[in-house]
Amino acid sequence: MGLVAPGLTMGILLGAIMVFGNVLSLVSVRAALSGQITPDTYGGIRTAATRSSDAAWYAAHEAAWPWARALNGAAIVFGIATMCLGLTVAPFLVCAALSAALTIAGAVAQIVVGHRAAQRV
Repeated sequence: MGLVAPGLTMGILLGAIMVFGNVLSLVSVRAALSGQITPDTYGGIRTAATRSSDAAWYAAHEAAWPWARALNGAAIVFGIATMCLGLTVAPFLVCAALSAALTIAGAVAQIVVGHRAAQRV
């Protein structure tokens, strides 16, 4: 017995979740850069170093932005592909896995890069 395609509805749902989460991550970093999200709110890169001062907060998000744009942006692309590939098996699984891996890599990179940049300030 072979693998069965998840179906178009499942592909759209999974892809939409991936796209929404990654867009939210990008919006969060940009909002922190523009001052809409501050260290005393619940968004952004929240470590002891990033919340130590406004300069550290800005430095952290400025350093994390290129990583977020690259990794979360690529995850969005694969999330959109996942939405379109619900009637296939292997391409759907590859795109969904890549989107998930890039989402995790984006989150980890933002935290690590942002924290280190904040420590330097």
